[in-house]
Amino acid sequence: MNDLLQLFRELINPEFHYSHDKGNMITLFETEETSSCKFVKLKKGHLKTFTVELDKKNNIEIHPLLTHLEKFRIKCDYVIFCQKGNILYVLVVELKSDNSTGWTKQTRAGEMIARYLIGMIENYSGLNIATSVKYRHILFSTQNANQLKGRKKKENHRRAF
Repeated sequence: MNDLLQLFRELINPEFHYSHDKGNMITLFETEETSSCKFVKLKKGHLKTFTVELDKKNNIEIHPLLTHLEKFRIKCDYVIFCQKGNILYVLVVELKSDNSTGWTKQTRAGEMIARYLIGMIENYSGLNIATSVKYRHILFSTQNANQLKGRKKKENHRRAF
């Protein structure tokens, strides 16, 4: 599993390789011009990562097998593959501004894309890595955390004595 991130680089179309994953920092940019959440900087330290940008404005269709209905063509902004020891962390990232509606569906779609890519790596390399993968869905938003759509609310358990 030492060269797992290199296998992702070889498998994935270079147009989706994210160029701002350099050194010990990843800077994620929101592609929507009207967004108030312009960018997020992630300090990765000594960990090796490989970032895929799914929300690119290009002519490549990320879901070529699906019909042209927009509800089937959702995707997240970024998928970050991070290898720590024998564990592969898949960080599925969505950047949102004031309206967080739909972020959970977008990150779930991103996870399905990541699972597909991992399956293709396993088929290509003969490795069995799916059992050592941990998925994390991450939302970066300028919206107040208590108002986020799709977030489970904590119940307020107050007891009178």
